[in-house]
Amino acid sequence: MRSGIGYAPGDSVLHRMNPLLKLTGLLSLTLGIMIFPNLVFSAILLLIILIFFLIARVQLKLSKGRTKFLLIFSILMFIVQILVAPNGIIFFFLVPQIGTLGPLIPVTSFGVERGFIISIRFLLIVLSSMLFVSITDPTLLAHSLSQFRIPYRYTFAIILALRFLPLFDLENQIVRMAQKSRGLSSDVGSIRKIIRTVRYTFFPLIVSALSRVDVLAMSMDGRGFGFSHQRAYVRKSEWRLTDFLVGIGIIAYLVLCILSALGIVSYFP
Repeated sequence: MRSGIGYAPGDSVLHRMNPLLKLTGLLSLTLGIMIFPNLVFSAILLLIILIFFLIARVQLKLSKGRTKFLLIFSILMFIVQILVAPNGIIFFFLVPQIGTLGPLIPVTSFGVERGFIISIRFLLIVLSSMLFVSITDPTLLAHSLSQFRIPYRYTFAIILALRFLPLFDLENQIVRMAQKSRGLSSDVGSIRKIIRTVRYTFFPLIVSALSRVDVLAMSMDGRGFGFSHQRAYVRKSEWRLTDFLVGIGIIAYLVLCILSALGIVSYFP
């Protein structure tokens, strides 16, 4: 059994990029779609992210449950935007006119467009984060952050978070398999089922996490973690010419988003 979350070693162009540059690209991507929430622009970025998965030779491992969650959450956000955005051309009313009552809850062009933008933005953030975790070595990321005078205690916390992601995902699968072997269903169709799922899934994971944290703390104390203000690294990240070129591209992307939001540039309808 293998987890679908976590770093996937490789030798692609994206794997060889500086980890700090990849983190900056992830944050810039999120910031850009917040500054310029355009439907066509967001769809193009989503297509580019999917192409990056192919370039990095990283499989988009989404289980049935995760795929169901992404689809349901995207549809819910789409519906919410339709309900709260009454501006634009009215297509129809969800509640037709009945006597003197209605019509109510119009479905408008702006609401539909806004719903698609929010849904695609959600998928874009989730998939880009998955790509970042899959192609970024946590150790090299910690070294990149330490070069900017960030204390290694904080970078070590990032390493732990990225290292423990696949571990907790694997343990979650084990707990769910144990539940199925005992005849317990993990479906969440009602509030009662959600509470039951939390009780039988969340609590074992918390106990497992606390036990691992206890072992990790003793291991860190035994190795003298925090004794010195400086930390040595066996593997170090490097900056290449391609990294600087990609950095210029990230800056150009943010400038394009700002100019498009201000209406100075109008490449996208």
